[in-house]
Amino acid sequence: MKHLIVLLLIFPLALNAQIKFEDSWDEAISKARMSGKLIFLNAYAEWCEPCEEMDEYTFGDLEVSNFYNSNFINVQLDMEDYPGVELAERYTVGVFPSYLFINGNSEVVHRGCGAMDANEFLYLGEEALSDSLTFLSMERKFDDGVRDTDFMLNYLELLENACLDAEGFASSYLSDIRPKDLTMDTPWQVFAAYQWDIYSREFQYLLKNKKMFEDSLGQKVVNAKLYDTYLSQYQEIFEAEELHDFGMRALLHSFKDVSFTGSDTLRLMMNLHYAEFKENWIEYADYAIELVGMMEVEDPEELNELAWKFYLFIDNRNQLEIASTWAQQAVEQQPNPSMIDTYASLQYKLGNRKTAIELEKRALELAQELYEDTSHYEHQLKKFEGK
Repeated sequence: MKHLIVLLLIFPLALNAQIKFEDSWDEAISKARMSGKLIFLNAYAEWCEPCEEMDEYTFGDLEVSNFYNSNFINVQLDMEDYPGVELAERYTVGVFPSYLFINGNSEVVHRGCGAMDANEFLYLGEEALSDSLTFLSMERKFDDGVRDTDFMLNYLELLENACLDAEGFASSYLSDIRPKDLTMDTPWQVFAAYQWDIYSREFQYLLKNKKMFEDSLGQKVVNAKLYDTYLSQYQEIFEAEELHDFGMRALLHSFKDVSFTGSDTLRLMMNLHYAEFKENWIEYADYAIELVGMMEVEDPEELNELAWKFYLFIDNRNQLEIASTWAQQAVEQQPNPSMIDTYASLQYKLGNRKTAIELEKRALELAQELYEDTSHYEHQLKKFEGK
């Protein structure tokens, strides 16, 4: 009976573990001033799913709740309601959830953002209580002129982890650096890790003085920066639908006379994507065949995707035969219904009707065995059989 009583005493505490949040922001500030404790502000929005996950899981962890309840005055505010809206503007909160650790003087001492597990969230709280790892201490060191490489990279990482504009901060720092000093360790490390604008002063200087950078830093290092920057710009344009056409044309124009290790492959990838975007299937086929040959593409998913587009949009027999070899290679590596269907479809388009029917039946049977939706395979089979 004694053990049962102990268990009953322990488990309700564990089950009800939760960070205890104050109701009033003004009262929290007053308590922080009197006690010297930091406020932990959980900045959330009603529609934010990661915020709900934090509340349900991480905030309910026993170790987390004990640590935060012991060390902080905890407040959570909807940042789209008063006084959250005002605080969001004051403290530059644009991502939810955000976590701010604020002292009695209303200064942000430390901050973080995004969904975290219990260990990550505990570590964030421990950082907030440290003397040297906080956002505020790093900010003050920067203001005092500290600029060594380790410090700058740590500070930028801290900004990034807090969902603040690390790239903008890096650009501001680099704007005070003479271009010829970009080969020095700290400027280069910041530039290499946080500057991705191909039109920036720093990147344009690198293009015009590539040999000088290679002599100082090594060809491999410089090539990696050039490749990664153009790839980053390409990915950014790829995701920006409104500026897609203009952005791709501008990028391809800026890239046409640039040469570095991997530039030919990257240029082909861009041209292939732009041809697909413009539905210029004649150019698309040429770029695809050249790219597969140059990169020696073997991934079955990539080969299948390219081959399927040839089936849909390409009529040149020689090019279709090349695509058929890709589809066959994909089937040999990964014989699933989708891969077999692509190979069958290309055989049909090439006039090999009997082979196409046999392959499509195989795709259909396999799809049935795997309990997949078979409607596409049934449609293709009827088409191949002339029904």
